[in-house]
Amino acid sequence: MQASFQARRVSKPRAIVLRDAAGKGCILLSTFQGTIVIAPKGSRTVEGKVLSTEEASYELQPVWCTESKAKVEEARKRLGLDE
Repeated sequence: MQASFQARRVSKPRAIVLRDAAGKGCILLSTFQGTIVIAPKGSRTVEGKVLSTEEASYELQPVWCTESKAKVEEARKRLGLDE
């Protein structure tokens, strides 16, 4: 199954703006490397570098994220990383 979401790196100021988009299917995750947003493919509310599947899989591990385990698992599930 192909995921209908993608992971992108976003700047801290952009992440603040995107908090409102969380209700529109986006998940914001704080990591030690910065902020990653999980958003529907083609979303116009999100700008930033799209992470490859390998990059997203590496970055979205509980050891690297400062978010709850449940939030990280939901993000991985949306990206199709834990099937």
